[in-house]
Amino acid sequence: MTSHTEKSTAEEDSDIIEFLNRKLANLSVATDAAEVLGKNDDGLPVCEVSMLLPQFAEVVYNALHSPVRQLRLAAVVRLRKYLSLQNVDERVDNVLALGIIPLLIEFLECYHDNLLQYETAWIITNIAAGSTQHTQALVAGDVTQHLIKVLTTSSNIEVQTQIIWALGNIAGDGAVFRDIILSAGVIDPLLYILSHYDKYDYMAVRITVWATANMCRGCRCSDPSWSLITPAFPILGAMVQLNDIEIISDACWGMSRILNGTHKHREHALVSDSTLCHRLVQLLSEESLTSTVHLPVLRTLVNIASGAEKQTQSVIDAGALTVLTSSFLTTKNLTLRRDACLAVSNVAAGTYKQVNAVLTEPNLMESIVALLWDNDMKVVKEACWVLSNSTSLHNPGHIQIILQHDIISPFLHHLRNPATPHEILNKLIDTLVNILSVGDLSGPNSSQILANEYAEKLALAGIVEALIMTWNNLAINDVVKEKVRGLLERWFYGYLPRNEQNGGEIEEDIASIEERVSRLTIMGGVF
Repeated sequence: MTSHTEKSTAEEDSDIIEFLNRKLANLSVATDAAEVLGKNDDGLPVCEVSMLLPQFAEVVYNALHSPVRQLRLAAVVRLRKYLSLQNVDERVDNVLALGIIPLLIEFLECYHDNLLQYETAWIITNIAAGSTQHTQALVAGDVTQHLIKVLTTSSNIEVQTQIIWALGNIAGDGAVFRDIILSAGVIDPLLYILSHYDKYDYMAVRITVWATANMCRGCRCSDPSWSLITPAFPILGAMVQLNDIEIISDACWGMSRILNGTHKHREHALVSDSTLCHRLVQLLSEESLTSTVHLPVLRTLVNIASGAEKQTQSVIDAGALTVLTSSFLTTKNLTLRRDACLAVSNVAAGTYKQVNAVLTEPNLMESIVALLWDNDMKVVKEACWVLSNSTSLHNPGHIQIILQHDIISPFLHHLRNPATPHEILNKLIDTLVNILSVGDLSGPNSSQILANEYAEKLALAGIVEALIMTWNNLAINDVVKEKVRGLLERWFYGYLPRNEQNGGEIEEDIASIEERVSRLTIMGGVF
């Protein structure tokens, strides 16, 4: 039975959804549902903005098609205000019912009228903030191509910013829409803006970083579109150096998404120097920052540590282990606690020197062992990975350090608990195999398994009884069952309880440990 190290990138999942803005409507703080429109004699009926549609649908439609510029603009402004109220989804249907997507494209390309372009882009932004069906209507109408065209040709920053916002919403609606936009060449104009951020206002930079991060969502390195987003990584890394928490947060989300899945393709070394890691660790050290910043920063470090040896070393050299130990392995925030543990396990899957850094970091292993008792099984699983990876090199010195901590008590607890998840049982057994393998190597005679000092200590601690309880657990899967059988057969055969019905003798014709343990089950267990 063999064990292996594993690095893993951190996935976005339901417990962090509150931090993620997939789509973001542009809601005007100055627009109230009861605001009365038409005070300025714009040629349209006087009405409350919330009552515009469907009550005045025909009037609005006719105004949009009017040859008079002021009337067209007034109708567009009213639609923008209508869509800038809360409950966007309920209002988008009424707007789309006007059948105005071709008209929106026409207005969008009125380069001589920046105000009309801007208001039109705002409407498209909020349509794209609606449901997937609403986004599909825009894509089917070829709006995305025209948005990118105007983005690359317009010199008006407000128009560009609003278009980027719309594209970010479309990309945030799923991989299909994201890939359509990426294939249309959206990344280059976005990165141009970020590379010349000092020429733009902060709102433009913020929206561009957010939209770029949305372009990276769910795009794994095995996807064809991954090569289209990788040029964003160094640019987003530069954005982290800015002093704006919204920009930092979204830039880190973007980088972590680009790195997602790269642990299986470690030749992709996107982190070229230690500057980025030092900045990320610095941000983690700032107690004034909230979890909305710390989470994406930590998620980026986790995924950097999942990469090649050089990347992992950059994380260590930046002092990440010290900050993780002092502030995050013991935090009350579940997601941060879990990700901190995942970062440590990725480092522990590295070289001898890197494992040594984990095991010798003051108070780190004490925290990891404490997490074996955590109430959340996801955290326990990551703590088990730390131990499994830390022992995987089969180094006697590493094993000695780990056994100085009380890892056996939580091991016994989880092995005896019928509710322990299979993933945790797997890692516990892998760790035991790693430890016992070192006992074989260091024993006076490797062919005499009973001479294994660790087997004797573990048996005295009650590990055999705990493994039998795991075996008797009807809920365990075949993989865990086979691992338990192999563990007992190789190292604990002589420590199994005797069949008292045969006078305590072990029957010589019983060659299979499975038969031995199965007999104990038939007898009603050993306790």
